[in-house]
Amino acid sequence: MSLKLNKLMRLVEEFRKLDPEMPAQTILAFLFIAERNQAEVPVTVKDVGDYLGLSSASASRNVSALSKVSRHRTSGHDLIMAYENPERRIEKFIKLTPKGKRVIDSIEELLK
Repeated sequence: MSLKLNKLMRLVEEFRKLDPEMPAQTILAFLFIAERNQAEVPVTVKDVGDYLGLSSASASRNVSALSKVSRHRTSGHDLIMAYENPERRIEKFIKLTPKGKRVIDSIEELLK
């Protein structure tokens, strides 16, 4: 097996440790948010939806799954947190939690 495929498999396994049934779009949402956070570019639920080609409702469901409490009021993954845009209260910014940052650090270490 090639080194690149092996790294990709290890990356997927990192997400399976968090949730063996995590959908690919939720993984992509998390990685998109992390990339934007690292670039210090604000990211919103709308941005996630635009990137993934999802409706606002679907993007919101993916963001909710990555948050501390899911949309069903059950425990989420606590990888991100959403907070109100002080200039536009209807809009929510998203950033990584300390746990989310640790997951990204692990992933980056795997990809070296």
